[in-house]
Amino acid sequence: MNHHRKRRPQQRVPQPEQERMQQVLQRLKCALQLGLKPSFSEKVAGKRWCNTDAEVQLQALRAIAAFVSILTSHRGRHASLQVPLEECVATLQSLLGAERETVFSKAADVCEDLIVVMGDGLLGYGGKRLVGPLARLLKCSKLSIVIAAATALHGILLRIKPGINRVKAGDDSTWKALEDADVLAIVNLIQDDRDSIVKDNALMDLIAVIVERWPEARYRVGCNSSFRTTLLLRCTSNSDTVAQIALRAASALALCGCVATLLLKASDCLWSTISSCLHSSKDCRVQLEAFRFLTSLSKASTFGALFSGPHVAPIVASCLRGLELAKRSGEGKWYPELEFLIVEAAHTTSSILSWPGTQHSLFLNGGIEELLLLVLSGVQNKGDKKSGANDEEKMTEYASSTVERRSRANKLSPTLRPLLWEILGWLGAHHCVDLESSSSPAKNEPAKLNNKLIELACASWLRALCKRGQSPVWFEMEHKQEGGTVFHVKDEPVNSLEVVQICKAVLLLLSSPSQVISSQMRMCLETTLTSHGLDWLPTLVKTTALGVSKTVKLHHVQSMTNLLAVACVSWVEVCRDQLLKLEILRVILGIIQGQTDSVDQGKMERLSAMRDSFATKACCVDSESWEGNDCVLFTALWALPKLLQGSDWAKKIRESMSEEIVDTANWSKFEDGDFVHMLSKLAGDRTRAEGVRWWSACSLSCFGVYGFPSKVGQDVKMSFDDPLLADVIFVLGDGSRLAAHGVVLASRCETLLPAELQVKVCENLGTAGSRGDSDSHHLREMEGADLVSELRSTPAEIHVSPRLSSKVLKIILEYVYAGIVCIPYALVADTKLVAKRCRLEPLTSLLQGKSPIWGKPSAPFDLSPALGIKGHSLADVLLRAAKPLGGSWTEKELGALSDYVPAHRFILSARCQYFQALFRSGMRDSTQKVLEMQASKISISKLLHYLYSGASKAEAVNCSWTNLDFKAQLEYLQSLLELADLAGQWLMDELQQTTCALIGMYLKSNVLLCPPVMSLAFSGQLWMLVETCAACLAPEYVQLRNSGALDNLNDELTDFVRAAHVKLFRETLD
Repeated sequence: MNHHRKRRPQQRVPQPEQERMQQVLQRLKCALQLGLKPSFSEKVAGKRWCNTDAEVQLQALRAIAAFVSILTSHRGRHASLQVPLEECVATLQSLLGAERETVFSKAADVCEDLIVVMGDGLLGYGGKRLVGPLARLLKCSKLSIVIAAATALHGILLRIKPGINRVKAGDDSTWKALEDADVLAIVNLIQDDRDSIVKDNALMDLIAVIVERWPEARYRVGCNSSFRTTLLLRCTSNSDTVAQIALRAASALALCGCVATLLLKASDCLWSTISSCLHSSKDCRVQLEAFRFLTSLSKASTFGALFSGPHVAPIVASCLRGLELAKRSGEGKWYPELEFLIVEAAHTTSSILSWPGTQHSLFLNGGIEELLLLVLSGVQNKGDKKSGANDEEKMTEYASSTVERRSRANKLSPTLRPLLWEILGWLGAHHCVDLESSSSPAKNEPAKLNNKLIELACASWLRALCKRGQSPVWFEMEHKQEGGTVFHVKDEPVNSLEVVQICKAVLLLLSSPSQVISSQMRMCLETTLTSHGLDWLPTLVKTTALGVSKTVKLHHVQSMTNLLAVACVSWVEVCRDQLLKLEILRVILGIIQGQTDSVDQGKMERLSAMRDSFATKACCVDSESWEGNDCVLFTALWALPKLLQGSDWAKKIRESMSEEIVDTANWSKFEDGDFVHMLSKLAGDRTRAEGVRWWSACSLSCFGVYGFPSKVGQDVKMSFDDPLLADVIFVLGDGSRLAAHGVVLASRCETLLPAELQVKVCENLGTAGSRGDSDSHHLREMEGADLVSELRSTPAEIHVSPRLSSKVLKIILEYVYAGIVCIPYALVADTKLVAKRCRLEPLTSLLQGKSPIWGKPSAPFDLSPALGIKGHSLADVLLRAAKPLGGSWTEKELGALSDYVPAHRFILSARCQYFQALFRSGMRDSTQKVLEMQASKISISKLLHYLYSGASKAEAVNCSWTNLDFKAQLEYLQSLLELADLAGQWLMDELQQTTCALIGMYLKSNVLLCPPVMSLAFSGQLWMLVETCAACLAPEYVQLRNSGALDNLNDELTDFVRAAHVKLFRETLD
């Protein structure tokens, strides 16, 4: 039987790849030749499409689509196709703006495919040219076109890295193209409708990329309240994709401090949304984005006060649940998403624990200490169960735990361990409950867990120093605890970031406000250091001394590690004595001096942000971190107080300075007083971080100087015990009398205020509170003269008990008046008791020698509370606004002309030479109850705020300012111009210079403000500001002149700007 096989059809032999590419390129060339022509325009470089025939345009798009499809098999070989790719991009740029919908719809689809195939390589062939045309298609009514354009634009923007060193937003061509296309208007297109869910997702994803990479877009999007509401609603969507995209956009918006503040205002809805997104039923990626959103919000200055309510507990539970995933890192199958989730959960936990609040107790009750102990050591806390275990059982447990710990270490991200150490440090820094006062065993249980963590921190700290070469004689350590826990910390990798965080955690535990934690850490550290010897301390001092060397420059991480190690060992008395013999004080003071004089101090990274990308992406950060940007200076000051407490050199200086109460200006006259003067400048510098000021004040207290110096306190102290304007008299036990002023006592220490004045203040507060009015609204109901005459009174006498030393009272009053005081050592104990009774908390803390609580604000000398309702009852003069500078009153200002601004003659006289001469002249104006001011009420209020606090009250140049309209910006600058003019009239040169410099900073953000401001400054004869305006206009003089922006300037000012432009041009040529 013959079997006839069925012949198979002859298969088509595939064309060679190169031949097929040649055919496609030939087709592409023929299609593009029909419309692509060279461009002779200055605005458009290269070629552009000129054919308006729709069929020809579609033919070209089909040829480009075929070319794109074959590029898939030519990945990595695009260099030889540079000319065709550039021509395709030029054609698409033109056809995306075609008139026919079929054309630009097809062009959008081809762009989407081209971006997918080319990836990052498209930018090298002019891919940025497609940004503007694609952005314009987002307003199309057809969903498919909007989706394709949004997807393609998202792919391009995702691959563009904005310039980091941009001078202004206009320097970025991509952002300029997006702005010209009004791309941010797409926020109004998101309807949250089921029919348009794909479009809304594409647009929301695009918004997330734009606001993350271009800070200029954040506030413009985030200030839209309806969009913020829609965004939070989409975060709670049942669709994981929708929620993930919305959370990504919310995280990007929260990078702007102004937007984060707006989001936090709706805190109840916000915490409910985040709590819902962090629920265990949500997808891992949704929880990941929710953690990032919460981390961005935690950087705002108002976060600590608003992070409260019933949703805090679920958020804390979600953070703990994310951290617990670290225990499963060595078990079963492991996914990268879980690693990212663990790191973000740790990052969020560290961020929210950096703020004091109820979240600390929630984390402690949730078992975070047990979790940290397990992950950081790899050993379960079985001390209670194995209290009678022998050494063999302990070593068996160590052997089994080492393998488990190493498997976890290989799985987890190297950034996790530093975060966990930082979490431990925050738990100690804000553990304000003293566990010694707890009588319940349940309340004492956390002390045991803390004890284990403290011992682990001490062991890891020594191991880290060994790995960093600080302890060369100690290469292996095995730390055994009585409860059965074995910490074997041998042969584990330690990176520099982890070393810094371990040292910081140990130091935070040592300086914890909880006496239990602080004493346990100090005892553990002393025992361990004593048992292992101190032969490595000279090496530590030598490496630390390299920080002041002119020939060898250490990296700032190494400098921090050395200084943190010195700060830790200085808590142990034996180590402190040896460090002092090695002249560590000279090294530390040299580092502080070098960092104070350094011009690069602002370029240092923060201790808690070296691995945080938020600092590089964020804008409009409304508060500086407690440690500041100069981490080396902060760490050196952190190490200084404990060293000074045991120093004979500090005692010698204290004895020489405490013989009499001296002025800060005379400190340099004392032996080695220059160091004290340097510390006083750091403590009084309000531009420094709060932590730098606090530790400088703690160091000053070692010399018998307590407080924070300030210019306001220095001026007010000059009038201390001046009976001319006094309304309070202290009658001492020896019969002597001290003149005081109620406004100072009411602002600085109400306890010393006489009872009759306290009643008057309380009555004034009660009256204003019952009316529900603003601070000055109730002043409108009566004439200014009648109000002042009612408040004027004879001095109230306070008879002081003979048991209170007159010297101690004078010290307390000097601190109240100056903000800083020198106290002899013999009077410290008595002054401490009186300061505590007077509720002078900063002075009490410094006298007790306590370490400042992390995040605690300093105590600047500030009398501005007297400008509120509290000080109205003590006012003895009223300032009334008159005509503004260079203009007339608006209708809004005319309605407020009857408002008076209450003030106090004593403060005006102490802070301003003009008023001092006026009130002491004996002329009629010296007794007037109402003084007419040639300025608006806004300017007068700003001036009084400066006189009372020493700080200028001004808006920050942030996204909120730059997005104001031109008229609002000009009105605000006009008030500053009036302030500068008023400061000149009152002979306050420093305020005038500061205000002019502030106006110059605003002008740099918008050059178009310069011409009107220049005219106002010219009319007010503010020549410094005129020069500033001319300098801002000089670089763009030609463009502004041609556009007509300088037409309103008179000839003299125009010549002034022209001269500045010529000078700048000559300097450029040189």
